[in-house]
Amino acid sequence: MEAVDDETQGARGEATTGRPAKPGGAKAPSGRSRWVRRLADILLIAGGLVLAYPFWSAGYAQVQQTRLDATYRDSSAAFSTLAAANSDARPRDVPTAEVVRRLAVLYGSRLKAGDPIGRLRIPLIDLDRLVQQGARGAASLDPDADRALLRNGPVHYGLTPLPGAGEPFAVAGHRTTYGAPFYKIDRLKRGDRIFLETPYARFRYAVAKTTVTPPNDVSVLRDRGYSLVLTTCTPPYSASHRLIVWAVLERATPLKKAVTAPQ
Repeated sequence: MEAVDDETQGARGEATTGRPAKPGGAKAPSGRSRWVRRLADILLIAGGLVLAYPFWSAGYAQVQQTRLDATYRDSSAAFSTLAAANSDARPRDVPTAEVVRRLAVLYGSRLKAGDPIGRLRIPLIDLDRLVQQGARGAASLDPDADRALLRNGPVHYGLTPLPGAGEPFAVAGHRTTYGAPFYKIDRLKRGDRIFLETPYARFRYAVAKTTVTPPNDVSVLRDRGYSLVLTTCTPPYSASHRLIVWAVLERATPLKKAVTAPQ
């Protein structure tokens, strides 16, 4: 008798709603409830993607750094050959600073946006990343000009000279995504060492100070009192301000393979 009642109730549900009733007499979900469930699933998936974003963006940056590393090795070897064949780069009674400047100009003349410039290392905060050439000239001030490149790692403001060619060599980097290369630069204090190796010279810098500026303050790119400037967003997960690390050059050493040439 119980089974007959259940079956009868199910048949009534189907007859009145036009939809098959669930076994046991339960009503089939309405169109509205199905959409609510779908929306909940979509929101759950979207939330998962947002939470996973720092992880997959970091993986993307690592893959790009590996690609840049291979390119950097090839370009370093090619530049050594070029420099050895260039008479202007030969150290014939020329001061070291001038040798480095000539090599920097020679190297810069072949750079295109996205090419690796050199390896930036800050042992205190475990930073070891290749720096890419950014957009040149005034275009480098456009926030969108180097957006794609910044996903690969730090980027040189093309408006500023290369290390050894003038001041300052200015570099931007992400603070919280795509490997967050500059996440810890707020920990740097006066006197901390920063190293940069390029195909033409090695540079050692010492941190002079850190400051916070509005995001549209581009004067830091024209300050000739410092040899190296690192910029990133601050506070973390915000673009309301810029954190600036200023450093002075302690030593620049031309690489022998870049200046040795047959006499």
